[in-house]
Amino acid sequence: MPTVDEAKSMARAVESALRAKNVTITHGECLDIVARQFGLKDWNVLSAQAKRSEAAARRRITSLKGWALLAEHPDAYDHGADADPTVRGGDVALIRHDPVLGPRRYPDPVRAFACYMQSVSAVPFRGRRVAIGAKLRCQDVTHGATLWARVDAMPGHTFAFDNLKDAPDGWLFGNTSWVERRVVLDVCAEAISLHFGFFLKGRGALWAADFRVEEAAAAALTAPPFPPRSREAAWSAPTNLTFSEVIGSSPV
Repeated sequence: MPTVDEAKSMARAVESALRAKNVTITHGECLDIVARQFGLKDWNVLSAQAKRSEAAARRRITSLKGWALLAEHPDAYDHGADADPTVRGGDVALIRHDPVLGPRRYPDPVRAFACYMQSVSAVPFRGRRVAIGAKLRCQDVTHGATLWARVDAMPGHTFAFDNLKDAPDGWLFGNTSWVERRVVLDVCAEAISLHFGFFLKGRGALWAADFRVEEAAAAALTAPPFPPRSREAAWSAPTNLTFSEVIGSSPV
């Protein structure tokens, strides 16, 4: 996909070449010709896609402090910092399933899943009820999107988890303007880590803004805690030190 400036330069070259052959044509018509060379309807479509590609390229060389994207194929997503003047402060985060590379990586859209997450110590929240909330907005989401949170002990052992799947106002689909979503969990005295974030399943785009992590003693739980049970230690151990184990691969 060319940049906007590159596409305009191509249109000027077309206009100059045709005028040299005494063909009368407007600059706007030349812009549409360039768009059709890329399989697009007209200049408006090309301009919008080019601007989106330029923004995605800028996001690829930056990162959101404290946040990590998890996906089987991260390159299938345009993700990172974005801007929305309708949100307080204007700063938002984005996960967008790339309309070109995404279907190549995930021919079956039900397998496409990406989430932004943050992991923090649960120690300051031990013995408290905690609410994790945020504003979310989505566009053309096919299989669902919302926020989630989890309270863990040692790796692989979870005390509480909720992704609002069973909530009446939980997952977002299609096109939705900014709405509030909140998960409320108890952080037990043995908790070690607290994880939270937002996810996109399938295709489409999801924006998040104004995350909050706060005590909510009077709030009702959005999901019941996991039943207590004995847990064996399962700490992460060094692995794949020779780089011989590779998980999955997909053709470009």
